[in-house]
Amino acid sequence: MAETDLDANNNATETSAHTHPWLAHYPPGIDWNKTYTPHPLPKLLSDAATQYPANICTNFLGRTQTYAEIAAAVERTAAGLAANGVARGTKVGLCLPNCPTFIIYYFAALKLGATIVNYNPLYTVEELVHQVTDSETELMVTLDLKTLFDKTEALLASGHLKRAVVCSFSGLLPSSKAVLFRLFKARDIAAPRKSKVADQIVLEHELLEAGSKAGGYPAADIDPEQDVAVLQYTGGTTGTPKGAMLTHANLYINTQQVADWAPALTDAEERVFGVLPFFHVFAMTVVLNFSIARAAQIIIMPRFVLDDALKMIHKTRPTVMPGVPTLFNAIIHHPKLSTYDLSSLKFCISGGAALPLDVKTRFQNLT
Repeated sequence: MAETDLDANNNATETSAHTHPWLAHYPPGIDWNKTYTPHPLPKLLSDAATQYPANICTNFLGRTQTYAEIAAAVERTAAGLAANGVARGTKVGLCLPNCPTFIIYYFAALKLGATIVNYNPLYTVEELVHQVTDSETELMVTLDLKTLFDKTEALLASGHLKRAVVCSFSGLLPSSKAVLFRLFKARDIAAPRKSKVADQIVLEHELLEAGSKAGGYPAADIDPEQDVAVLQYTGGTTGTPKGAMLTHANLYINTQQVADWAPALTDAEERVFGVLPFFHVFAMTVVLNFSIARAAQIIIMPRFVLDDALKMIHKTRPTVMPGVPTLFNAIIHHPKLSTYDLSSLKFCISGGAALPLDVKTRFQNLT
């Protein structure tokens, strides 16, 4: 009697369970032997925008943008970056908090075959100097918030960085919040055009105008298994941070693996709470890339503040929340936790450190 594909898969699973006993603890439907086809990482966004153009992609402090809008912004930004010399192999740094700008420049640079270098915005200038020098970052993308711009300005002035793109923070906000921010937070906004290194700075609107005049950009012929998509620096807990080379295949397939671990989720219907920092490799995969792969809405929180996070969960009703043990532990011990509704959460991922069983159990009971 001929062996069917199902029989072959079952036999393979049984064999794997024999040699890999941890498989007995995997959720039903997880295929240890599944193979994945590598693709350039921007395919995640192009697929989602093609299938679900009207679905909300980002929700940033109340301002929403659809997948079609984000994809169009990526195209315009890619043209602008190309007009400013970004090409295959260029190292493009992102020194940004969680915001739509991160997502747009991330995919725009990748479309050109450039390599993303993620930067922690909380790093000191000295820490940034090492990473800029070691990675050979040529262009840094940041916001016009003084706390960020001042560091980028210092890197330019010292000669460690060649160029920077400075984007508007208030332009990311809903119109009413943008007006209030410019009115009451003017001292927090930098003036890049008055900087002593202004000739090394391109404002975002200038970049987009250059891209519009160019009329497009040359498509990069990306080899997903060989081309480095992200140069991700380690935390430096055991020495000087080192850049880990992550190919398009590494990140694309890892994203598909995460998606396979969430079979109960429905494409284009989920809302992912994006509180973990995108510049960290864990969040880059389980928040940013995963959300795009599932055409989910990303509810973006630029900086974690416990009270604000609970209010946002209560108001926006996310269904997915990647986190770290300290985040889950802080939530379950909040003195006013009972006043917030967390019942919308149905899938959580913990990483970064071991999750204590007590924290896991108590959090599950809450949701």
